[in-house]
Amino acid sequence: MHTDVRESEQREAKYTTPSWVQRWFLTRSRNGWKTKYKVLKAASKVLQNRVNDMTKSREKWRHDAKELVQRVRELEAENAVLRERAAASKKHGQRTFGSG
Repeated sequence: MHTDVRESEQREAKYTTPSWVQRWFLTRSRNGWKTKYKVLKAASKVLQNRVNDMTKSREKWRHDAKELVQRVRELEAENAVLRERAAASKKHGQRTFGSG
């Protein structure tokens, strides 16, 4: 029975604050969260752009590194062929470019 009394008291309670004060408070509150949202949105945009830039940069570096690894392999193979030719020419008594 106590709960019925409390509920009826709560239903009958009227706000004593004037409507202009409530309006002022709610407007101030709304303006506050709007400003906060704009600041957070701008910060989020900055961070997202930074992530995008870093992702592109990493992809570029990864691509460049793969190309360089491939180029090193090609040059190592070419170097091995030239060493074999130099060794074969020495074996057959031919002069190489450096000996003189």
